[in-house]
Amino acid sequence: PLAARWGRYVLIKEHDIVVAERFFERFGSLAVFVGRLLPVVRTFIALPAGFARMNMWKFQIYSFIGSLIWCFILAYVGEQLGAQWNDNPAIKTIFHNSDIAIVAIIVLAVAFFVYTHLKRRKP
Repeated sequence: PLAARWGRYVLIKEHDIVVAERFFERFGSLAVFVGRLLPVVRTFIALPAGFARMNMWKFQIYSFIGSLIWCFILAYVGEQLGAQWNDNPAIKTIFHNSDIAIVAIIVLAVAFFVYTHLKRRKP
């Protein structure tokens, strides 16, 4: 299998794929729909769906519906904030300061993932 051959380079083990397959057998459609509504998760939800060999049509439909809702929410929030962007300096400050927090969270999450997978790898 692909994971056995290349998985070690991206810290994915056969066990991780088995867990993803079981999860998608039980919650596949719901996972894709909700995953498309969540930042970061939406980027990677297709990978475990593919591992689990989720039906392509079901995946496309649930992805489309989840993405459509996400896009409408972002457009609405953007419209509301855009109307105040130049008039309310607090909005700009909040968004610019949140960049640091978002980067820190991403770095910590990646570090945790790498640490736990490397720790499991040692005999």
